[in-house]
Amino acid sequence: MRRFIALVLAALCALAAPVAAAPAVVLSDGGVIQAPGALLGMDVRPGGEAVLLVGEDGWAHRIDGLQPDRRDLDVELGTGRSVDINAVDWHPGGATALLVGDTGLLMRYVGDTHAVTNANGSNLLTGRNLIDVAWRPGADVAYIASEDGGLWRFAEGTGPVMLENGLETEDIVDLECHRSANVCVVTTSQDGLAVIGRSHDVTWLTGTSTTTWSTVTCADPTLNECTAFGLGGSTMTIMVDTETASRSSTGPIRNLQSVDSEMTGASVAAAGTSLIHLSPLGLIRHDPVNDQAYEHLGADQALAFDTLVAGRSLLGAWESDIGTGWFLTNDGDLVGMNPDRSDQQSTVLETVAGIAVAVALIGTIIGLIFMNSPKLQAAYIRRRNARRSRQR
Repeated sequence: MRRFIALVLAALCALAAPVAAAPAVVLSDGGVIQAPGALLGMDVRPGGEAVLLVGEDGWAHRIDGLQPDRRDLDVELGTGRSVDINAVDWHPGGATALLVGDTGLLMRYVGDTHAVTNANGSNLLTGRNLIDVAWRPGADVAYIASEDGGLWRFAEGTGPVMLENGLETEDIVDLECHRSANVCVVTTSQDGLAVIGRSHDVTWLTGTSTTTWSTVTCADPTLNECTAFGLGGSTMTIMVDTETASRSSTGPIRNLQSVDSEMTGASVAAAGTSLIHLSPLGLIRHDPVNDQAYEHLGADQALAFDTLVAGRSLLGAWESDIGTGWFLTNDGDLVGMNPDRSDQQSTVLETVAGIAVAVALIGTIIGLIFMNSPKLQAAYIRRRNARRSRQR
Protein backbone atom coordinates (compact mmCIF):
# COMPACT_ATOMS: atom_id res chain seq x y z
CA MET A 1 0.00 0.00 0.00
CA ARG A 2 2.64 2.54 1.04
CA ARG A 3 4.81 1.58 -1.91
CA PHE A 4 1.92 2.18 -4.32
CA ILE A 5 1.16 5.58 -2.77
CA ALA A 6 4.84 6.52 -3.08
CA LEU A 7 4.79 5.63 -6.79
CA VAL A 8 1.67 7.71 -7.31
CA LEU A 9 3.19 10.73 -5.56
CA ALA A 10 6.29 10.35 -7.73
CA ALA A 11 4.06 10.46 -10.81
CA LEU A 12 2.47 13.67 -9.53
CA CYS A 13 5.89 15.25 -9.11
CA ALA A 14 6.81 14.25 -12.68
CA LEU A 15 3.97 16.43 -13.97
CA ALA A 16 5.88 19.52 -12.77
CA ALA A 17 9.06 18.70 -14.75
CA PRO A 18 9.95 21.42 -17.28
CA VAL A 19 9.48 20.79 -20.99
CA ALA A 20 11.84 21.81 -23.82
CA ALA A 21 11.44 25.44 -24.84
CA ALA A 22 9.71 26.09 -28.16
CA PRO A 23 11.38 28.34 -30.78
CA ALA A 24 11.19 32.02 -29.87
CA VAL A 25 9.62 33.07 -33.17
CA VAL A 26 7.51 31.76 -36.03
CA LEU A 27 8.80 32.74 -39.49
CA SER A 28 6.73 33.75 -42.51
CA ASP A 29 7.64 34.43 -46.13
CA GLY A 30 7.49 38.13 -47.02
CA GLY A 31 8.64 37.69 -50.61
CA VAL A 32 11.76 39.02 -52.32
CA ILE A 33 12.78 42.63 -52.86
CA GLN A 34 14.21 42.77 -56.35
CA ALA A 35 17.48 44.63 -56.90
CA PRO A 36 20.09 44.55 -59.69
CA GLY A 37 22.69 43.23 -57.27
CA ALA A 38 23.28 42.60 -53.60
CA LEU A 39 21.72 44.75 -50.92
CA LEU A 40 24.53 46.41 -48.97
CA GLY A 41 22.90 48.63 -46.36
CA MET A 42 19.63 49.55 -44.68
CA ASP A 43 18.29 51.85 -42.00
CA VAL A 44 14.92 52.14 -40.28
CA ARG A 45 13.36 55.57 -40.01
CA PRO A 46 12.93 56.86 -36.43
CA GLY A 47 9.46 55.67 -35.48
CA GLY A 48 9.69 52.64 -37.76
CA GLU A 49 7.35 53.82 -40.54
CA ALA A 50 9.83 53.34 -43.39
CA VAL A 51 13.05 51.52 -44.25
CA LEU A 52 15.68 52.74 -46.72
CA LEU A 53 17.69 50.14 -48.63
CA VAL A 54 20.84 50.63 -50.72
CA GLY A 55 22.96 48.32 -52.78
CA GLU A 56 25.16 47.65 -55.75
CA ASP A 57 25.08 49.65 -58.98
CA GLY A 58 23.64 52.81 -57.46
CA TRP A 59 20.43 51.12 -56.27
CA ALA A 60 18.31 52.80 -53.59
CA HIS A 61 14.82 51.83 -52.49
CA ARG A 62 12.24 52.64 -49.82
CA ILE A 63 9.84 50.10 -48.31
CA ASP A 64 7.13 50.48 -45.71
CA GLY A 65 8.41 49.69 -42.23
CA LEU A 66 5.11 48.39 -40.86
CA GLN A 67 3.97 46.43 -43.93
CA PRO A 68 7.23 45.73 -45.76
CA ASP A 69 5.71 42.80 -47.67
CA ARG A 70 3.44 45.17 -49.61
CA ARG A 71 5.26 45.91 -52.85
CA ASP A 72 2.60 48.47 -53.82
CA LEU A 73 3.97 50.73 -51.06
CA ASP A 74 7.56 50.58 -52.38
CA VAL A 75 9.30 53.65 -53.78
CA GLU A 76 12.15 53.20 -56.25
CA LEU A 77 14.70 55.97 -55.66
CA GLY A 78 16.64 57.30 -58.61
CA THR A 79 20.23 58.17 -57.77
CA GLY A 80 21.63 58.55 -61.27
CA ARG A 81 24.74 56.69 -60.12
CA SER A 82 26.16 53.28 -61.07
CA VAL A 83 28.64 52.75 -58.23
CA ASP A 84 27.89 50.72 -55.10
CA ILE A 85 26.02 52.50 -52.32
CA ASN A 86 27.32 50.95 -49.11
CA ALA A 87 25.39 52.55 -46.27
CA VAL A 88 22.48 54.82 -45.39
CA ASP A 89 21.46 56.58 -42.19
CA TRP A 90 18.31 58.56 -41.36
CA HIS A 91 18.65 61.97 -39.78
CA PRO A 92 17.31 61.76 -36.18
CA GLY A 93 14.43 64.02 -37.24
CA GLY A 94 13.33 61.42 -39.79
CA ALA A 95 12.87 63.84 -42.69
CA THR A 96 16.10 63.19 -44.59
CA ALA A 97 18.87 60.60 -44.84
CA LEU A 98 22.47 60.40 -46.00
CA LEU A 99 23.75 57.77 -48.45
CA VAL A 100 27.44 56.95 -48.90
CA GLY A 101 29.24 54.75 -51.39
CA ASP A 102 32.21 54.11 -53.64
CA THR A 103 34.28 56.82 -55.34
CA GLY A 104 33.11 59.47 -52.89
CA LEU A 105 29.36 59.05 -53.30
CA LEU A 106 27.63 61.26 -50.73
CA MET A 107 23.94 61.89 -51.38
CA ARG A 108 20.95 63.26 -49.49
CA TYR A 109 17.47 61.75 -49.55
CA VAL A 110 14.40 63.88 -48.82
CA GLY A 111 11.47 61.90 -47.47
CA ASP A 112 8.66 64.23 -48.60
CA THR A 113 9.65 64.25 -52.27
CA HIS A 114 11.78 61.07 -52.46
CA ALA A 115 14.45 63.13 -54.19
CA VAL A 116 18.06 61.92 -53.99
CA THR A 117 20.68 64.58 -54.76
CA ASN A 118 24.37 65.19 -54.13
CA ALA A 119 24.98 66.40 -50.60
CA ASN A 120 26.79 69.63 -49.91
CA GLY A 121 30.54 69.24 -50.49
CA SER A 122 30.34 65.74 -51.92
CA ASN A 123 32.99 66.67 -54.46
CA LEU A 124 35.52 66.86 -51.60
CA LEU A 125 35.34 63.09 -51.19
CA THR A 126 35.91 62.11 -54.82
CA GLY A 127 38.00 58.96 -55.11
CA ARG A 128 37.38 57.76 -51.53
CA ASN A 129 35.32 54.62 -51.04
CA LEU A 130 32.92 55.50 -48.24
CA ILE A 131 31.67 52.51 -46.24
CA ASP A 132 29.57 53.85 -43.35
CA VAL A 133 27.68 56.87 -42.05
CA ALA A 134 26.02 57.63 -38.71
CA TRP A 135 24.21 60.70 -37.37
CA ARG A 136 24.80 61.48 -33.74
CA PRO A 137 21.63 62.02 -31.67
CA GLY A 138 22.12 65.78 -31.41
CA ALA A 139 21.22 65.85 -35.13
CA ASP A 140 23.88 68.44 -35.90
CA VAL A 141 26.63 66.19 -37.24
CA ALA A 142 26.99 62.89 -39.05
CA TYR A 143 30.23 60.94 -39.19
CA ILE A 144 31.45 59.26 -42.37
CA ALA A 145 34.06 56.51 -42.63
CA SER A 146 36.07 55.34 -45.64
CA GLU A 147 37.63 51.95 -46.25
CA ASP A 148 41.14 53.45 -45.96
CA GLY A 149 40.53 54.72 -42.43
CA GLY A 150 39.40 58.27 -43.18
CA LEU A 151 36.84 59.90 -40.88
CA TRP A 152 34.81 63.02 -41.62
CA ARG A 153 32.18 65.02 -39.82
CA PHE A 154 29.35 66.28 -41.98
CA ALA A 155 26.86 69.10 -41.48
CA GLU A 156 24.49 70.52 -44.07
CA GLY A 157 26.04 73.97 -43.84
CA THR A 158 29.71 72.98 -44.06
CA GLY A 159 29.76 69.67 -45.91
CA PRO A 160 32.37 67.03 -44.99
CA VAL A 161 35.35 68.04 -42.85
CA MET A 162 38.08 65.47 -42.21
CA LEU A 163 38.85 64.74 -38.57
CA GLU A 164 42.38 65.78 -37.75
CA ASN A 165 43.35 62.68 -35.80
CA GLY A 166 41.83 59.93 -37.93
CA LEU A 167 42.38 56.23 -37.31
CA GLU A 168 44.95 55.52 -40.04
CA THR A 169 43.62 51.98 -40.45
CA GLU A 170 42.12 50.08 -43.34
CA ASP A 171 39.98 47.84 -41.17
CA ILE A 172 36.92 49.93 -40.24
CA VAL A 173 33.88 47.64 -40.18
CA ASP A 174 31.25 49.57 -38.22
CA LEU A 175 30.35 53.05 -37.05
CA GLU A 176 27.66 53.52 -34.41
CA CYS A 177 26.54 56.48 -32.31
CA HIS A 178 25.06 56.36 -28.83
CA ARG A 179 21.31 56.97 -28.96
CA SER A 180 21.21 59.82 -26.44
CA ALA A 181 24.79 61.09 -26.02
CA ASN A 182 26.91 62.74 -28.72
CA VAL A 183 29.54 60.00 -28.58
CA CYS A 184 30.16 57.48 -31.35
CA VAL A 185 32.13 54.22 -31.52
CA VAL A 186 34.26 53.06 -34.44
CA THR A 187 34.87 49.34 -34.83
CA THR A 188 37.86 47.92 -36.68
CA SER A 189 38.53 44.27 -37.38
CA GLN A 190 42.23 44.31 -36.45
CA ASP A 191 43.12 47.51 -34.59
CA GLY A 192 40.49 47.63 -31.88
CA LEU A 193 37.80 50.13 -30.92
CA ALA A 194 37.81 53.93 -30.87
CA VAL A 195 35.44 56.62 -29.63
CA ILE A 196 34.57 59.98 -31.18
CA GLY A 197 33.84 62.66 -28.62
CA ARG A 198 31.53 65.67 -28.63
CA SER A 199 34.31 67.85 -30.03
CA HIS A 200 35.07 65.29 -32.78
CA ASP A 201 38.21 64.02 -31.03
CA VAL A 202 39.11 60.39 -31.75
CA THR A 203 40.54 58.14 -29.02
CA TRP A 204 41.59 54.51 -29.23
CA LEU A 205 40.32 52.34 -26.39
CA THR A 206 43.23 50.49 -24.84
CA GLY A 207 43.16 46.71 -24.63
CA THR A 208 40.73 46.27 -27.53
CA SER A 209 43.11 45.30 -30.33
CA THR A 210 43.53 41.66 -29.29
CA THR A 211 40.19 40.58 -30.73
CA THR A 212 38.77 40.66 -34.25
CA TRP A 213 35.65 42.82 -33.89
CA SER A 214 32.74 42.77 -36.34
CA THR A 215 30.12 45.15 -34.97
CA VAL A 216 29.08 47.45 -32.14
CA THR A 217 25.65 48.42 -30.85
CA CYS A 218 24.39 51.14 -28.49
CA ALA A 219 20.79 49.96 -28.30
CA ASP A 220 19.58 51.32 -24.96
CA PRO A 221 19.57 55.14 -24.73
CA THR A 222 19.29 55.03 -20.94
CA LEU A 223 22.64 53.31 -20.47
CA ASN A 224 26.00 55.00 -20.92
CA GLU A 225 27.16 51.84 -22.61
CA CYS A 226 27.77 50.27 -25.99
CA THR A 227 28.64 46.63 -26.67
CA ALA A 228 31.08 45.26 -29.23
CA PHE A 229 30.84 41.77 -30.69
CA GLY A 230 33.53 39.81 -32.46
CA LEU A 231 35.15 36.57 -33.51
CA GLY A 232 34.49 33.42 -31.54
CA GLY A 233 31.56 34.82 -29.58
CA SER A 234 33.65 37.61 -28.06
CA THR A 235 31.83 40.52 -26.47
CA MET A 236 32.96 43.61 -24.59
CA THR A 237 31.08 46.39 -22.81
CA ILE A 238 32.20 49.95 -23.51
CA MET A 239 31.50 52.33 -20.62
CA VAL A 240 30.94 55.63 -22.40
CA ASP A 241 32.00 58.85 -20.69
CA THR A 242 29.41 61.19 -22.17
CA GLU A 243 31.27 64.34 -21.09
CA THR A 244 34.84 63.40 -22.01
CA ALA A 245 34.79 60.50 -24.45
CA SER A 246 38.55 59.97 -24.17
CA ARG A 247 37.96 58.79 -20.60
CA SER A 248 35.68 55.99 -21.75
CA SER A 249 36.69 52.53 -20.60
CA THR A 250 35.97 48.90 -21.35
CA GLY A 251 35.04 45.81 -19.40
CA PRO A 252 36.74 42.44 -19.81
CA ILE A 253 36.41 40.42 -23.00
CA ARG A 254 33.83 37.70 -22.47
CA ASN A 255 32.69 34.84 -24.64
CA LEU A 256 29.12 33.80 -25.27
CA GLN A 257 29.56 30.10 -24.62
CA SER A 258 26.41 28.96 -26.39
CA VAL A 259 27.25 30.69 -29.68
CA ASP A 260 28.52 28.25 -32.30
CA SER A 261 28.13 30.73 -35.18
CA GLU A 262 30.07 33.88 -35.99
CA MET A 263 28.58 37.28 -35.13
CA THR A 264 28.63 39.47 -38.22
CA GLY A 265 26.48 42.52 -37.47
CA ALA A 266 23.78 43.98 -35.24
CA SER A 267 20.40 45.70 -35.50
CA VAL A 268 18.65 47.81 -32.89
CA ALA A 269 15.54 45.93 -31.76
CA ALA A 270 12.59 46.62 -29.45
CA ALA A 271 12.80 47.59 -25.76
CA GLY A 272 16.42 48.70 -25.83
CA THR A 273 17.74 45.34 -27.03
CA SER A 274 19.81 44.36 -30.05
CA LEU A 275 19.49 41.50 -32.51
CA ILE A 276 22.96 40.19 -33.30
CA HIS A 277 23.38 38.73 -36.80
CA LEU A 278 24.88 35.26 -37.04
CA SER A 279 26.48 33.27 -39.82
CA PRO A 280 25.09 30.71 -40.59
CA LEU A 281 21.92 32.74 -40.55
CA GLY A 282 20.49 33.25 -37.08
CA LEU A 283 19.84 35.93 -34.45
CA ILE A 284 20.81 36.43 -30.81
CA ARG A 285 18.95 38.93 -28.66
CA HIS A 286 21.23 40.99 -26.45
CA ASP A 287 19.71 42.76 -23.45
CA PRO A 288 22.26 45.26 -22.07
CA VAL A 289 20.15 46.25 -19.05
CA ASN A 290 20.06 42.71 -17.68
CA ASP A 291 23.40 41.78 -19.26
CA GLN A 292 21.88 38.77 -20.98
CA ALA A 293 22.12 37.22 -24.43
CA TYR A 294 19.96 34.38 -25.68
CA GLU A 295 19.02 32.71 -28.94
CA HIS A 296 16.21 34.41 -30.83
CA LEU A 297 16.43 32.50 -34.09
CA GLY A 298 18.53 29.37 -34.44
CA ALA A 299 20.29 28.26 -37.60
CA ASP A 300 18.39 24.97 -37.48
CA GLN A 301 15.06 26.80 -37.40
CA ALA A 302 16.10 28.98 -40.35
CA LEU A 303 17.16 25.85 -42.26
CA ALA A 304 13.80 24.19 -41.56
CA PHE A 305 12.02 27.31 -42.81
CA ASP A 306 13.88 27.74 -46.11
CA THR A 307 17.19 26.19 -47.13
CA LEU A 308 17.97 29.03 -49.56
CA VAL A 309 17.34 31.75 -47.00
CA ALA A 310 19.33 29.85 -44.38
CA GLY A 311 22.38 29.88 -46.64
CA ARG A 312 22.39 33.65 -47.08
CA SER A 313 23.73 36.58 -45.07
CA LEU A 314 21.65 38.86 -42.89
CA LEU A 315 21.44 42.49 -43.93
CA GLY A 316 19.40 43.71 -40.97
CA ALA A 317 16.34 43.29 -38.78
CA TRP A 318 13.76 45.52 -37.09
CA GLU A 319 10.89 45.08 -34.67
CA SER A 320 7.64 46.79 -33.70
CA ASP A 321 7.60 44.83 -30.43
CA ILE A 322 9.67 42.09 -28.81
CA GLY A 323 9.59 39.14 -31.19
CA THR A 324 7.42 40.89 -33.80
CA GLY A 325 9.28 42.19 -36.83
CA TRP A 326 11.18 41.39 -40.00
CA PHE A 327 14.62 40.60 -41.28
CA LEU A 328 16.25 40.99 -44.69
CA THR A 329 19.08 39.11 -46.36
CA ASN A 330 21.64 40.61 -48.72
CA ASP A 331 19.79 38.85 -51.53
CA GLY A 332 16.54 40.65 -50.74
CA ASP A 333 14.71 37.83 -48.95
CA LEU A 334 12.15 39.37 -46.59
CA VAL A 335 11.09 37.20 -43.65
CA GLY A 336 8.49 38.00 -41.00
CA MET A 337 8.93 37.13 -37.34
CA ASN A 338 6.16 36.67 -34.79
CA PRO A 339 6.24 35.27 -31.25
CA ASP A 340 5.61 31.54 -31.04
CA ARG A 341 2.58 31.21 -28.76
CA SER A 342 2.15 27.47 -29.25
CA ASP A 343 4.09 26.83 -26.04
CA GLN A 344 1.57 28.96 -24.11
CA GLN A 345 -1.35 27.00 -25.59
CA SER A 346 0.42 23.73 -24.80
CA THR A 347 1.01 24.92 -21.24
CA VAL A 348 -2.71 25.56 -20.75
CA LEU A 349 -3.64 22.14 -22.12
CA GLU A 350 -0.94 20.45 -20.10
CA THR A 351 -2.12 22.24 -16.96
CA VAL A 352 -5.73 21.13 -17.48
CA ALA A 353 -4.61 17.58 -18.22
CA GLY A 354 -2.30 17.62 -15.22
CA ILE A 355 -5.09 18.75 -12.90
CA ALA A 356 -7.40 16.01 -14.22
CA VAL A 357 -4.74 13.36 -13.73
CA ALA A 358 -3.89 14.69 -10.29
CA VAL A 359 -7.55 14.58 -9.23
CA ALA A 360 -7.87 11.02 -10.53
CA LEU A 361 -4.71 9.93 -8.72
CA ILE A 362 -5.78 11.56 -5.47
CA GLY A 363 -9.12 9.75 -5.78
CA THR A 364 -7.28 6.50 -6.28
CA ILE A 365 -5.16 7.12 -3.19
CA ILE A 366 -8.24 7.88 -1.06
CA GLY A 367 -9.95 4.72 -2.40
CA LEU A 368 -6.95 2.58 -1.52
CA ILE A 369 -6.76 4.06 1.96
CA PHE A 370 -10.45 3.33 2.44
CA MET A 371 -10.14 -0.25 1.19
CA ASN A 372 -7.32 -0.94 3.64
CA SER A 373 -8.94 0.69 6.70
CA PRO A 374 -11.60 -1.41 8.55
CA LYS A 375 -12.41 1.57 10.79
CA LEU A 376 -13.27 3.81 7.82
CA GLN A 377 -15.34 1.03 6.26
CA ALA A 378 -17.27 0.48 9.51
CA ALA A 379 -17.93 4.20 9.89
CA TYR A 380 -19.18 4.39 6.31
CA ILE A 381 -21.57 1.43 6.90
CA ARG A 382 -22.95 3.03 10.09
CA ARG A 383 -23.61 6.33 8.29
CA ARG A 384 -25.24 4.57 5.36
CA ASN A 385 -27.52 2.53 7.63
CA ALA A 386 -28.46 5.60 9.64
CA ARG A 387 -29.40 7.46 6.45
CA ARG A 388 -31.59 4.57 5.30
CA SER A 389 -33.36 4.44 8.71
CA ARG A 390 -34.25 8.12 8.48
CA GLN A 391 -35.62 7.69 4.96
CA ARG A 392 -38.04 5.00 6.16
